Amino acid sequence: MKKIAGILLLAAVILTAGCISTADPIVGSWQTAEPIQYDGYTLSYQVTFDEDGTGEMIYSYSDEVNDYIYPILWEKTDGIYQYEALTVLTVSEDGKTMTDNAQYTYRLEKDGEMFGGVWTEVIPKGAEVSEYYTYVFNEDGTGVETIYVTGDEPEVYSFTWKEFGENQIQIYYLDTYSFTEDGKMKTSFGTKTVYEEVDGIWVETPQVGEEVTTYEFRNDGICARNIYDGETNELVGLYFYKYTPAVFTDEEFRTLPLLTPFVPYSTMQIGGIMEQTYISEFAFLEDGTMQDVFYGEILERVSPA
Repeated sequence: MKKIAGILLLAAVILTAGCISTADPIVGSWQTAEPIQYDGYTLSYQVTFDEDGTGEMIYSYSDEVNDYIYPILWEKTDGIYQYEALTVLTVSEDGKTMTDNAQYTYRLEKDGEMFGGVWTEVIPKGAEVSEYYTYVFNEDGTGVETIYVTGDEPEVYSFTWKEFGENQIQIYYLDTYSFTEDGKMKTSFGTKTVYEEVDGIWVETPQVGEEVTTYEFRNDGICARNIYDGETNELVGLYFYKYTPAVFTDEEFRTLPLLTPFVPYSTMQIGGIMEQTYISEFAFLEDGTMQDVFYGEILERVSPA
């Protein structure tokens, strides 16, 4: 998940009014007014909204040669323009190579098959790298991304996948959540951390490290993971997931120890799956620009509808 933190903060939900048409103020291209400063590099990005509910995000990092290009899908719901930036891998016509959103190339290992075969990142001749990526796709719609880092244990990420377009694969990275017998929650992201429910929000308790993480499961099927500075309580990270709860059936529940006597058998949630989805929020300003609701970046129009 290259530059995943920055990417997760910068896909968007746009707040405005009107209906989708050529006159709609959102249609066209928008660019960050100033580069966003990170530790050791800067980021600029441009988003284009097409009338048909599709579009494109282009992220340009000062420390990388390739831009990151993401197709987007957007729609208006209850006065909100919502779009999702998609992680898409494109397979060559001969089925032997594959490129990702940043135009990095992967090669199917010799005699490998699409399902179960290993796609390994192609390292340019003479290049010095500290890590490389591999992908494995399973026929059941699941897969594994592995990052091999020099001197460290490999990092492994699970995902689901589906066909997106011709010779294209769309993937969602997965986390899971579950509940303990004493009513706390755990996730597969930081397995030693536990969360307690406070006014409908699951809060990291006790705090581990310098930051505090919370999870909010919304009724629209979206879970927001917020990360706050432990001292200032400033929001420093925001990630969204589509979540699917798992529940006990009556028969399954009766075969297990009774964890709580106050929840109906058929609605006893035991946890579920969270699929990472790249969304955020922007709002129009009076001067015709747009601003990131959480982080403050300003976007200016660079082309008309």
